[in-house]
Amino acid sequence: MEIDFNELRRNYDALSDQEKDLIRSAMNGPLREVMFKVFGEEFNDALGSFMQPSKSRRSAGLASRV
Repeated sequence: MEIDFNELRRNYDALSDQEKDLIRSAMNGPLREVMFKVFGEEFNDALGSFMQPSKSRRSAGLASRV
């Protein structure tokens, strides 16, 4: 199966914000593991671009002002 990742991106960009949030939620949950098992590593890597950003705090680096 060949996947056109450019088309995948265009289709994703055409979704409503609500639909994008639904996909992002799925990609951060157990559904992603199941999709990986079915579609393989290349598809899973592409799905990673649709994940919600992590909400981790940035730590201060050595060059940061205190």
